[in-house]
Amino acid sequence: MENQLKKLTKNERELLLKAPVLISILAASTDEKIDRKEQKEAIELSHLRTFTSNPILQPFYKEVEIVFKKNLEELLHKYEPFNVTRQNLIKSELKTIYNLLSKLDDKFEKELKESLESYRKHIANVHIKFTDFFDFSNF
Repeated sequence: MENQLKKLTKNERELLLKAPVLISILAASTDEKIDRKEQKEAIELSHLRTFTSNPILQPFYKEVEIVFKKNLEELLHKYEPFNVTRQNLIKSELKTIYNLLSKLDDKFEKELKESLESYRKHIANVHIKFTDFFDFSNF
């Protein structure tokens, strides 16, 4: 399958490459902050996806990896503080990105949506703290 990113304009491609970062920020900022562990995990996951994702997505994730740290720093700065208003802005930007996917092949679109959802779940799981599993209110 041809590189799907070539079907997009330069600006659309740059926006699409920000999707994993935006998803990471949204998933990790439910407590209105993002710690270094969450940032590190998001960076590591972007690298892992270059060879663990579906082969049709690997060219996408290779490009994501190249710009991930830069985009993370830029978007962390842009969306701090991570309050509800800022989280809604991130959701709006993600909606724009998801609308771009219709320009790509159906199979690529489906695989990318599934991959981004698993990305979100992974980062959200890092966000859960050990003590969240216990109810200490009775002590």
